[in-house]
Amino acid sequence: MKRLVIDTETTGLSPNINKTLTVGLLLIDVEKDFLDILDSSHVFVKHDNYNTTKEAMTVNKIDLVQHELHAVPQKKACHQINRFIEKNVLHEIPLVGHNIAFDRGFLNSLFDQGETFHKFNHESEDTMWMWRNLQRKNLVPWNLRSNLQTIADFFKIDYTKSHDALADCEITAQVYHKLLGLSQ
Repeated sequence: MKRLVIDTETTGLSPNINKTLTVGLLLIDVEKDFLDILDSSHVFVKHDNYNTTKEAMTVNKIDLVQHELHAVPQKKACHQINRFIEKNVLHEIPLVGHNIAFDRGFLNSLFDQGETFHKFNHESEDTMWMWRNLQRKNLVPWNLRSNLQTIADFFKIDYTKSHDALADCEITAQVYHKLLGLSQ
């Protein structure tokens, strides 16, 4: 089954105040016994005012001077994202993310700022909630946190390139694959 894994790197925690810096998009074909990466895109977004927080910039390690070399204005970034969705015919493909409500909030804000309608499917699966459901069923340790690093470590998935939107998509895809195997 096809899924679109998404992740964002941002300048803070509030989509109303802070900005989306990068968007990772990873198209996967996944079942319990296989995971294939079909396509990917990494979109860098330029803003007039980034409204950064020290904490966010420490976590994502994005150098805004270097970022500006690759970044495109919000409207163009939105068009790049929509072109990826159109090219891969993803209008009806569910999204996958870790704490996906966070990413959706920033994506909605980005598309509002870019004065563009997004073409994402509204259906989604959240690996954080999948993990918590498995904890309730005693299929994974109940005492472990539900953050991406803890879950990746549990499944022995390399987390060293984390806090890069596309790398986080790849980690989330692997986590999703492992969770599917436990859920079925």
